[in-house]
Amino acid sequence: MSMRNSLLALRLCLSTAFKAAPLLAVVDTLVVVLTAAAAPLQAYGVKLLVDGLTGVGSGTSVTGVVIVAVALAVSFAGLAVNNALTPTLSDRVDARLHADLLALTTKIPGIAHHERSDLADKIALVQQQSREMTWSAGHVMYAVTALTNVSTVGVLLWSVHPGLLVLPLLALLRVWARVVNVRMFFAVVERTTPQFRLADRLLSVVEAPAHAMELRVFGLGTFLLDRIGDLFGQRFREQRRVVRNGAAIEALIRLGFGLAYGAAIGWVVYLARGGQVTAGDVALVVLLAPQVDQAAGRVAASVHNLVQMAKLFGNYVWLRTYARTHGWRDGTEPAPTAIRSAIEFRNVAFLYPGTDRPALQDVNLALPAGSTVALVGENGAGKSTLVKLLARLYDPDEGQVLVDGRDLRSMDPSAWRSRVAAGFQDFVRFAFTARETVGVGDVDRIKDRAAVAKALERGDATAVVERLPSGLDTQLGRDFSEGHELSGGQWQRLALARAFMRDEPLLLLLDEPTAALDPEAEHALFERFTAASKAAAHRSGGVTVLVSHRFSTVRMADLIVVLHDGQVEEMGSHEELLARAGRYAHLFELQARAYR
Repeated sequence: MSMRNSLLALRLCLSTAFKAAPLLAVVDTLVVVLTAAAAPLQAYGVKLLVDGLTGVGSGTSVTGVVIVAVALAVSFAGLAVNNALTPTLSDRVDARLHADLLALTTKIPGIAHHERSDLADKIALVQQQSREMTWSAGHVMYAVTALTNVSTVGVLLWSVHPGLLVLPLLALLRVWARVVNVRMFFAVVERTTPQFRLADRLLSVVEAPAHAMELRVFGLGTFLLDRIGDLFGQRFREQRRVVRNGAAIEALIRLGFGLAYGAAIGWVVYLARGGQVTAGDVALVVLLAPQVDQAAGRVAASVHNLVQMAKLFGNYVWLRTYARTHGWRDGTEPAPTAIRSAIEFRNVAFLYPGTDRPALQDVNLALPAGSTVALVGENGAGKSTLVKLLARLYDPDEGQVLVDGRDLRSMDPSAWRSRVAAGFQDFVRFAFTARETVGVGDVDRIKDRAAVAKALERGDATAVVERLPSGLDTQLGRDFSEGHELSGGQWQRLALARAFMRDEPLLLLLDEPTAALDPEAEHALFERFTAASKAAAHRSGGVTVLVSHRFSTVRMADLIVVLHDGQVEEMGSHEELLARAGRYAHLFELQARAYR
């Protein structure tokens, strides 16, 4: 990480605590400064006390006793106050960080950071380390403690003899050792993030109740646990090596410092015999010996913590920068209220980041207003990629996606998506009440029971809810003791109903949304839906895009588009495509043969 990025990360680290709880952070800082200065001042009070007892200065004994007493009181009270304030401050930082991370990741309009492994690894690293980042408040206060402590110790040593400042400088070699160690440690963390992420995924597979049957049938428990252990072990073995080497170096530095300090005490005693320093000065140097070591340790730990925070917040800075630069801020225009002509793909090409084969190339296609369009083709033909471009989850690398001649890039992504509804094969099983599970398809109307009931009817899911013990108010999901679990088909019907929550969307995307239903149920569902949607389409010009491998459903579409290797190979109605005897006719015949 560059020096500029490190400074940006440290500034973010330091500012986060004060933004999370300004007054609390200021009070805690003052308490920490007073407490850190109190320990060295106790040694100074003892020095005055010794000087007074040996007749060096009049009244110094009383002053010394007062300083020791006040310093002890400040230490005890400050420690108690700090122990009370720091956890609260950390909780405030924790809440701010988690809210910000959630906002950053969910407000990025595109989905490249989910589908690119390099970006997903970095985001996973930020999320992994977010808990450690919440301790930034404590680390900042510890750094203030270290700085105050070492400054006070340095001033007191200088008051005895300037030459004694060599001791803190020798002790600060520990800082160098700690910086080297933490850099090596984080290099290991970053290098092993892909393995750690895979292990975490496998662990979630082992723990998920939905996978229990398959794991046991294939006897995968031991196999997966061994694989998880190997993946975690790769990181932990390297971390142990780094920690072990760092501890050995620090031990050697502390040994050298101890020998140097012993020599320094002998030198101060020699000076005292010559009358160049007082007996109180000798006592001060002896008492400061452990404090110099402790101060150096605090500085080393603070540097370690700040370097660690710089790395952690460096990833956080990266995420904030990524979110800002991929926020599609150029799209500010409102979405249309209706489609008058068509949604058009004009010379569109798209390449997924990190791949070398285009998912789409030279696609020219018009989806007429008010039509139902089916996308057909083998796996990998580009069907789902077209759906993603229509939802503006990605922008094309070349060409344009136009809505009545307006480039989709010019529109506010959120505004466009508010006019889009969708149902997917890989749907989310929201562990909400049945009403909420369907209602999230239009969050503004999630409490509208009539709207939910209408969506259930359109998705042929009314019967699913009627069988639930508390109807729409039934808690779903086995994660809750009172939760009611559904079958795969029932979950899919609720997901399909969710796609129908929005009235008259300009674009309805149905990407294999009924894969868990049998062919007859799918055919009946889409036959009824197609008839109902035509009336709404005449009013808004809404376009329905259907992806399905079942030709009994596909044949109901107004326009069928056949994709192959990322290109449009043919298009037309079911009858027209059969008459051409091309790829569609071949795929249709293969599927029809299976039912004969």
